[in-house]
Amino acid sequence: MRELTFEDVTVRFGSRRLGTVAVDGVNLVVPAGQVVGLVGESGSGKSTLARAAVGLAPLTGGRIRLDGRPVQAFKNRPLQMIFQDPYSALDPRMSIGASIAEAMPRGEPDRRAEVGRLLELVGLSADRAGARPDELSGGQRQRVALARALAGRPEVIVADEITSALDVSIQGAVLNVVRDLQRELRLTMLFISHNLAVVRYVSDIVAVMRHGRIVEYGPVEQVLMDPQHEYTRELLEAVPRPGMPLGN
Repeated sequence: MRELTFEDVTVRFGSRRLGTVAVDGVNLVVPAGQVVGLVGESGSGKSTLARAAVGLAPLTGGRIRLDGRPVQAFKNRPLQMIFQDPYSALDPRMSIGASIAEAMPRGEPDRRAEVGRLLELVGLSADRAGARPDELSGGQRQRVALARALAGRPEVIVADEITSALDVSIQGAVLNVVRDLQRELRLTMLFISHNLAVVRYVSDIVAVMRHGRIVEYGPVEQVLMDPQHEYTRELLEAVPRPGMPLGN
């Protein structure tokens, strides 16, 4: 288990005069073996921060560390990311087994057996290894994306809106898999969502992001039961409640 920390992280797109600051001086700790749910509306900078963590968005300023060491200092890939759209994250020309095997470290002695183990770990049958992504449902593809991330044997998972593209009926099953695996494997996880109910279900800590900044951070029950920031209260008020009439 490793602790992931963001220290005064800034990500700017474009020039200093005409550019946009997507992440603005973020300080955030994801404790070892825990899940931090990062929540905020679209455009708040959540996904940019996630991409910065795995090196897909260059930093304008600040540092990202694992156990106090720069992420770049690790020769292996201790951070793995699961993307929002499971179909675009998988090569449609490859079987799901080949996609999972591709992510494994060099020297894996029995890739076929490991693919089968990972598929079963995420709730799929090992005999589906020969299937292609277009033969699977959205929920099954997201499970494959999770298996592929785990194939790299990471210690930190960054999950970016991984249920938002799925039907509501499927979201719960995928979240159960994520929560069970995180506990079983003792992974450190940054779990990104715009849905506070989802964050509450899977997270130990919640961080609220607005306009590129963290405006509230704390144990999930404490923040959601007694929010200190007005924006957090606005997000809570927007969560549908049982019996609430639906708009037209």
